[in-house]
Amino acid sequence: MALKIGALLAILGVGIVGVYVLMARPHFFNVAPKPIVAQVQLVNNCPLRESAFRVQDLTTGKITAFSGGNARVNTVTTHYLTLSLARKYDDVVFSGTPVRATENMKLTADCQTSEKENATFQSLRNSLGGQ
Repeated sequence: MALKIGALLAILGVGIVGVYVLMARPHFFNVAPKPIVAQVQLVNNCPLRESAFRVQDLTTGKITAFSGGNARVNTVTTHYLTLSLARKYDDVVFSGTPVRATENMKLTADCQTSEKENATFQSLRNSLGGQ
């Protein structure tokens, strides 16, 4: 019984200390949005030209084209940027990974299937009797 009370008091003590630390540092939760000009570099591992890709600010919907492998995006540090395809490629699905905006960043366009994905499909083919 004494062990249970001791454990309960220890948990309560850790909880109180945790609340105090978090209350003393409220900026931990509230990241202040800061306007920036993000310098985005395109790393193109796809068989498409640079002109096929755009940077999109997911919060505002603003789209910026690349020029010379780079794009300058007026955004905010709390926004996320992702790669998208130009409108003329509406029939193609490209799923870019959202990345929080920073002043200098790289976005990678990778249209290749990974080795792990190829190995998984090969394993499925083998287990189902295919080639």
